[in-house]
Amino acid sequence: MIDKREERKELDCLTIQIMNTDFYIAVTDCLQKNWKDVISGWLHYVEKEWSRFRTDNELARINQLKTGEKVIVSPPLIDVLLHAESYRQKSGGFFSPYLLPQLQFHGYAHSFPFRLGKPETGKPPAVFDVQISPFRFNRKASTVERAAPGQIDLGGIGKGYAVQATANWLKNIGGAKTGIVDGGGDIIVWSDGSKTWTIGVANPHDTDLDITQYRIQNGSLATSNIIYRSWMQGNEKKHHLINGKTGQPVGTTIIQATAITDNCLDAEVMAKLCFMEKGQTLASLLTAINPNYTILLVNENGNMIHSSGGAL
Repeated sequence: MIDKREERKELDCLTIQIMNTDFYIAVTDCLQKNWKDVISGWLHYVEKEWSRFRTDNELARINQLKTGEKVIVSPPLIDVLLHAESYRQKSGGFFSPYLLPQLQFHGYAHSFPFRLGKPETGKPPAVFDVQISPFRFNRKASTVERAAPGQIDLGGIGKGYAVQATANWLKNIGGAKTGIVDGGGDIIVWSDGSKTWTIGVANPHDTDLDITQYRIQNGSLATSNIIYRSWMQGNEKKHHLINGKTGQPVGTTIIQATAITDNCLDAEVMAKLCFMEKGQTLASLLTAINPNYTILLVNENGNMIHSSGGAL
């Protein structure tokens, strides 16, 4: 988090509640005077068309395809889907965008907040081998074709993409010299050298408190936490971080992971991988995504584990 009271003194700011989270966007010297309207429209598009809780949007039209059928989608959607598939390959299947049936099976069937998940019914859904994708993506034609059964949930990577695309537009089209895009913990900052941002990492048990702060001029940060998006399914506590290789909520002593790197999508995926593996295996997974990173983990005892690069 950042001290928005101080930032508002020097920045042009937009605050919007969307995608079930608070977005805070602030820039200096943006050449596009209507930037707030443009960014608000973009975020509303993502919320509407990429939500897995709707049946009348672009994502639903993909999930409703029968084998052999294809559909034309918007360029941003085909782009995020291709990124998601690439991360699945790079992570060896630990990260996967094809976990909607698993999330529903474990009780995550409607939008937060909720405390009780739907009961399990039937057998756990099968997961996909990393060499098999249920969809074929064609960037040039902007089409998605179903090759096998499977359902997409963009979840965190969709939000991370929205944050990254917002920052890219403000920097490259808007010409903003400095700025921040904070989408509920997915953060990207940039500066022409005149500003250094102070970014706090929230306490996993109390988001009003920071456990540490980083001073960054240009970079991205993403934090994942298994406490807040959790629920009871019968007598068992479940959470939203699903292992793409097993289809089960990850079993881990880590309760919060923060990744800092130069790209918000990389940071988003890397934070999730921190719950999947540890030691040198985790270091190899992270390096496959982006070799330049800083990781901050918090375990169930409240201890912090800090590391950079390939040494964990």
